[in-house]
Amino acid sequence: MSEKTEENLLFDSKVHKRIGELIEALLKDESIGSSRQLGRITGIAFNTLVNWSEGKADPRLEKLMQFAYGIGWSMTELMRYAEGDEDPHEAIARKKAQQQEKAK
Repeated sequence: MSEKTEENLLFDSKVHKRIGELIEALLKDESIGSSRQLGRITGIAFNTLVNWSEGKADPRLEKLMQFAYGIGWSMTELMRYAEGDEDPHEAIARKKAQQQEKAK
């Protein structure tokens, strides 16, 4: 994907809202607890994550991929979540259960 195409990649308002809801739910998760910690996990500055969650900034594709992999999700999983209607807390719990099952 060219840089120009990436710069022009716009997410619809539902996807923005869903990514923001996921970030908020991750911040409430006992294993993360703060935007700074989420920033450390994902390698994305905490203020960038806050801006995403508040809809003040559009995530670039590269950063969105980095975010997905940092939280242990694939881009496919992240986009399915963003385009769906699953509760973010349930999505996090489901993913944790999948990861624990895989570890057995």
